[in-house]
Amino acid sequence: MRVDEVYRFYDEYAKPLYCEIEARNNTIPVELLFEIHAAFDHLKRYYIGEETEDLASHKAHSHIKRGMLDAFKLKLKYFNSDVESLLNSGIDFSLIDNGNFLPNLLADRSMIVQLAKKARLRESQKDLEQAFSPWVEASLKMDEFSEKYLTQGEKFDWAKHQTFRWINKDTWRGIFIGFITGVASSFLVWWLTK
Repeated sequence: MRVDEVYRFYDEYAKPLYCEIEARNNTIPVELLFEIHAAFDHLKRYYIGEETEDLASHKAHSHIKRGMLDAFKLKLKYFNSDVESLLNSGIDFSLIDNGNFLPNLLADRSMIVQLAKKARLRESQKDLEQAFSPWVEASLKMDEFSEKYLTQGEKFDWAKHQTFRWINKDTWRGIFIGFITGVASSFLVWWLTK
């Protein structure tokens, strides 16, 4: 492996993923910084004559891949957080797409979780090469999922408005009837025990 291949890999694969993670909170998580630092330290060793180009490039490439694996896990964490926020938003999802929105969302989320489990299992077996492929697939599926489900602002606004109006009308009616019943009951008990 050559130094230019490491830089090409970083530029084509790692940098877009790192930028995606950075854009989320406007920070680069320390896990990624450590791996980037270690990778470029190996490249430095080649240039000052401490390691051969092949050895330095392989080690740098390995660190960048480990950083990417950390980035994939962070992306999954953010993904799960976004999905939970949506599911707990109070929207009646049965109003969206003829009731198919929520079952489809849950099925697609389950598929992403299965891919992530597969990647984590391979990673725990110290097989970074085999873990990398399912993580890339899971990452792409998370992007598709976000586009398909998390960017439905107009539909969510409409469903939330419908949900709020339905809850509002029936809830207020129930509260009013309960209040009147409570006042009448209290008055009746007071009058009977007087």
